[in-house]
Amino acid sequence: MDIRHVIDHGRMTALQLRVVTICFFLNMLDGLDILSYANAQLTLSRDWGIDPQTMGAVGSAVLVGMMAGSIVTAPFADAIGRRKVLMVALALIAAGMFGAAACGSVSELVAARFVTGCGIGGVVPAMAAFAAELTPLRSRNFSVTLVQGGYTLGAALTGVVASWLIPAFGWQSLFALGGVLALAGIVVVFGFLPESPDFLLGKRPAGALEQLNATLRKMGHPALAALPAAPATVKRGGPLETLSTLFSSRYLQPTLLLWVAFFMSLAALYFLQTWVPQLMRNQGLTDAQAYWSGTILNAGLFIGMASVGYVADRFGLRRTIATYLGLAAVVLLLFVYLQSTNVMLAGLGVLGVLQGGFIGLYAVGARLYPTEIRTTGIGWAMGVGRPGGAIAPWFVGQLVGAGLGMVAIFKVFALPLAIAAIAVFAIRSDELERATRRAADASRTRAPAARET
Repeated sequence: MDIRHVIDHGRMTALQLRVVTICFFLNMLDGLDILSYANAQLTLSRDWGIDPQTMGAVGSAVLVGMMAGSIVTAPFADAIGRRKVLMVALALIAAGMFGAAACGSVSELVAARFVTGCGIGGVVPAMAAFAAELTPLRSRNFSVTLVQGGYTLGAALTGVVASWLIPAFGWQSLFALGGVLALAGIVVVFGFLPESPDFLLGKRPAGALEQLNATLRKMGHPALAALPAAPATVKRGGPLETLSTLFSSRYLQPTLLLWVAFFMSLAALYFLQTWVPQLMRNQGLTDAQAYWSGTILNAGLFIGMASVGYVADRFGLRRTIATYLGLAAVVLLLFVYLQSTNVMLAGLGVLGVLQGGFIGLYAVGARLYPTEIRTTGIGWAMGVGRPGGAIAPWFVGQLVGAGLGMVAIFKVFALPLAIAAIAVFAIRSDELERATRRAADASRTRAPAARET
């Protein structure tokens, strides 16, 4: 039995739906973990008397941690298994969130947010790999982007939860909630998330046949008597050997372009998510309206992230992502014309939808890299992109401290979105083209669709 063919061209089973649901939940948790500070800082800045520059530096700490987590843990996920690394990453998130709830100084908060970021950096690329490796070709773009869209739904709900939790129990309660949910995530992964069949077939760890057969039975297929012969292209080296493949002549150019796209789009994303509530309050909104501005932005992000895979299946992955990000740059420039509170809030929703197109970069990575380097490729793209996300909150803090308003700052961040759009449209590789053609062929068996890349 060709297991890859069975998954690629089979129906979506209950097990695969469970995997996508778990990955979606874990990315919702990441949204809460990251946005907890953006919502807590409204009260924290008053309680501790923190200036904008310091607030920006604290906001960057989690993103620096995410960079470190992505770069360090992703090769291990390809070498020793997605599931093991995922549980370790969730434990780091729990430790960081509980640490933030208990901290008593800015330096302690920075350390706690860094630890949280390290854990998130290990979770996100593993989720993209799980969704890509356990869903049929015809729905893979949609599954990968939907899973990553859980992040924005969690971020949007964080604003709603914060609006009643923080006034009632203090900003510490939001971090404590994140710690409890991370512990729950470990239990869910241990009990209900199977290891990736692609990893089991490629790396063949101890017990690979038993784990693979358990997955096949739950998908309604007969068990294997023995593992099939390993593909000749599979490498069984350690993390360093896996990493070196990214820099081979075959992958270097598309990898660099993917890194640029991640760097620029994450800079814009984390500027918006970290600073929009504060900037809207600076525009004269109440605290409650500022909380809701973040919720509206993230609700738009969720819609954009959930839709980009569906649109890409019909109009091409690179073309769709580039269009979303290019239009987001235009919307940022148009904010100078938005005057009333309601129109600004609506503009944030539209901006969120278009900014959400960046999530398609995970699908690009999932198609660009083969199984043995997939998590490494996605993880390093995220890791290299994180400095953009880490620098942006600090940089905006400097701009706010210098007296710049929201509209002027929005104009500054239209540039990185335009660069990201150009970079993703320029990505070319044989793997990406072949994967696109296979997905298009699979989609045509169900409905006439899927054009180009």
